[in-house]
Amino acid sequence: MFGIDIAALLAQYGLLVLAIGCLLEGETVLVLAGLAAHQGMLPLPQVFVIAVVFGWLGDQIFFWLGRWKGDAILLRFPSWAKQKPRLDRWIHKYHAPVVVMVRFMYGLRAAGPVLIGHSGLCPWKFAFYNAIGALIWATIFIALGWVFGQAAERILEQINHWGHYVFYVGAVVILVIGFVFWIVNRRRAARAVERAALSEQERD
Repeated sequence: MFGIDIAALLAQYGLLVLAIGCLLEGETVLVLAGLAAHQGMLPLPQVFVIAVVFGWLGDQIFFWLGRWKGDAILLRFPSWAKQKPRLDRWIHKYHAPVVVMVRFMYGLRAAGPVLIGHSGLCPWKFAFYNAIGALIWATIFIALGWVFGQAAERILEQINHWGHYVFYVGAVVILVIGFVFWIVNRRRAARAVERAALSEQERD
């Protein structure tokens, strides 16, 4: 996110970085926080609570920006304005699922809450369904980090357990490949000698 080493920041500043990352809607920081929680670097319950609260708060801020300054924002971002008619149709027909899922929609990740705020949707409805979306969002990406941590540990365990076998197998494979290349090169060299000898005979 923004070219910053999030993993290093998480290791140094922990929950503060998580809160800022969730406020800015950063899935990367959530996955890394889940991984850090699995490794015991961060407490999982606090990671989850902070992710939900600040993920919810970030979209609330963008919603109210859209409600108060929507016209100016759409003038500043014409690409968002082009998406407004489509999102308006969705929000007035299916406001609950749209609010819940807008944070997962490609192309509407940042623009969605602003456009929904500009659409005139009731603030209390947005706040409620946005909370549901934040719960789902936090659960999915923290779980991804946690599962990734488990998978990484299992891989490392297997490498440690089977490491010497992997070394021997790799050595044999390298030797076999080297032998095959040696045979192929020998045959190519023999054919080149034969062709050269035939060329000399033809000249004679």
